[in-house]
Amino acid sequence: MNDGNRNSGLCGIDWLSNEELGRLIANVVVQEKGASQQLFAAVAPLLMAFYEGQVQAGRARHEHLETLVQEAFMVVHQRSASFDCALSTRAWLIDIARCKLVDYLQSIGDEALVAVSAAVPFASEHVRSKAL
Repeated sequence: MNDGNRNSGLCGIDWLSNEELGRLIANVVVQEKGASQQLFAAVAPLLMAFYEGQVQAGRARHEHLETLVQEAFMVVHQRSASFDCALSTRAWLIDIARCKLVDYLQSIGDEALVAVSAAVPFASEHVRSKAL
């Protein structure tokens, strides 16, 4: 993703750069006061945009958006200590979101969509293993 276009994001959101997101993750790791809330405020719009796309594609239901975002953020928070700053922060976040989407599709019993979603490669095997 081109960080130079961050002001032209969906709905006029001022997207943080990968470096800024990485710093927020590092702040969570060192348990800086308010870091979790700051990270959630920064990544929730990215996760919401991903899941809204899944709703538009017919792979998720609108009434489950908030739950999907919250569940993905819980994984982000849990895995923040193992985040590899050499990776793209956004790719890591989206891979986690995809894992949660596959879990969601499995929970509603939509095996055809699980197969389609699982066929799209992850940014790296490291991300996949750390995201799960």
